[in-house]
Amino acid sequence: MAIIRALASLLAAIVLALLPLAAMAQGPSTPTDRVAFDQKLDAQIPLDLPFYDHEGAKVSLGDYFGKQPVVLVLGYYECPMLCSLVREGLVRSLQQVQLNVGKDFQVVNVSIDPVEKPMAAANARSLAISRYNRPGTDDGWHFLVGSQDSVKQLADAVGFKYFYDETIDQYAHGAGIMVATPAGRLSHYFYGVEYEPSDLRLGLVDASKGTIGSPIDQLLLLCYHYDPSTGKYTGTVMTLVRVAGVLTVLGVIAMIVLLNRGSGGRPRGPAQATG
Repeated sequence: MAIIRALASLLAAIVLALLPLAAMAQGPSTPTDRVAFDQKLDAQIPLDLPFYDHEGAKVSLGDYFGKQPVVLVLGYYECPMLCSLVREGLVRSLQQVQLNVGKDFQVVNVSIDPVEKPMAAANARSLAISRYNRPGTDDGWHFLVGSQDSVKQLADAVGFKYFYDETIDQYAHGAGIMVATPAGRLSHYFYGVEYEPSDLRLGLVDASKGTIGSPIDQLLLLCYHYDPSTGKYTGTVMTLVRVAGVLTVLGVIAMIVLLNRGSGGRPRGPAQATG
């Protein structure tokens, strides 16, 4: 299993490495030039911003800070691309971390789509809690919606640049999560849709102490793609993900064959007749 996990991680890294090449192939001045996920380590998150929780109650961002570190996720709940993969990747990682949501840290998801309602937040929250599947952690998961002004101020503060394309009714943005200190200062950034549990745990421990991490290399996975040759928006990201899935399956099959050969020695031929 360790070999298989290592192979899957390698293939995911290859996909992430290919994405910048796909972006370069677009040529200069595409809409994705307006998308970035800049690291603003030690920047203060504006905790007085108003939002609405999954029940429609008015809250402020600071309601979830003060005592514990916070995993902050920006995206939107009805995203047809990578947002659900970001949330799912976070859940899978947290399942392997001994620290518990609610007891040791908080998770705050904020929709960048001002049109989304608390019902969308409630649905996404229910799925995350169900997948995480640890009793007594419900109070640690928060899914918020808010006005365009609140979202924009938060996004600017954390370096999350995005834009909405009304022609396809989608937002272009980067994929990743952040970890903040109890005081609301940005401590760590994690890019992509998969997060190493040991790194995430260390980020949470650092943030709980008020420690600010170091900048990391940025391989930005975009939740959006534009093809200037056709003037259309394509599913390049999802195509790469599907290719990685196929390669993973083929790699697993190849690895199983190699392991069987290594453990069983040479294949045995048909039994020889005795005279």
